[in-house]
Amino acid sequence: MSRLTHSGLVRLADRLPSIERQILETVERLRLLRADQVRRLFFSEIESEAGGARLCRRALARLVDEGLLRRLERRVGGTRAGSNGHLYAATAPGKRLLAYWSGAGIASNRGAHEPGSAFASHTLAIADLYVSLVEAGRSGALELLDFETEPVCWRAYTTALGAQATLKPDALVRLAHGDYEYVSFVEIDCGTERRGALLRKAHAFLAYFRTGREQVETGVFPRVVWITSQTTRAQYLAAIFAGLPAEAQQLFAVGGTEEAIALLTGSERQLTSSGGAR
Repeated sequence: MSRLTHSGLVRLADRLPSIERQILETVERLRLLRADQVRRLFFSEIESEAGGARLCRRALARLVDEGLLRRLERRVGGTRAGSNGHLYAATAPGKRLLAYWSGAGIASNRGAHEPGSAFASHTLAIADLYVSLVEAGRSGALELLDFETEPVCWRAYTTALGAQATLKPDALVRLAHGDYEYVSFVEIDCGTERRGALLRKAHAFLAYFRTGREQVETGVFPRVVWITSQTTRAQYLAAIFAGLPAEAQQLFAVGGTEEAIALLTGSERQLTSSGGAR
């Protein structure tokens, strides 16, 4: 497809259907989405799953044809995953269009790169959490108030030694459940980081907590919820964090993917070396 010109993007901005604009915005916000994640987010109300999948494929195909999304060469789940396993990312023109909608104007065009396997797996795990929370909200189990992704959720701070640092959680989640509101920094663990890297990240959260900055600005410090898909990995994380200062035992929570909503709604609080948080 030929490169979209400035005037072409403006015309496209005026005629793009609302649902496709929402898809583009969400793909860019989460950086990568699988086709089945897009279907669950935007076509769940279609009576049949097959019908929803068909409409989803059409919308994604139009966004790709318009040059706003690109379908990555890599697929998740192997060849049998079919179209549901395709990954989508915003193109440079797609990002320019989003900037135009936000009032920031249309920036110059830039090329896109193919993300590596580790990046894709981690990014899709974050997206899976978002999709699960949206679906839980639809069911009435909770209310998803906000889901900030990086770099919006990052926090700049000054260390005890006066150095400038940036805390980089994977997401910040705000939920309403019952009579309470819950705020959490989220770390999605894919089992690739070694003990030293995990401890450095944990100490960064503690250092930011000790500054008191978040508490002053928002009135509360978010719990730090570490989510992993492996039970043995959850046990490993909990054992590492059990050796941290006592304040970490209240600040951190660890659990598996299936426990994510319970962790984020405060159902489990205290770290244990046997895995998970209680």
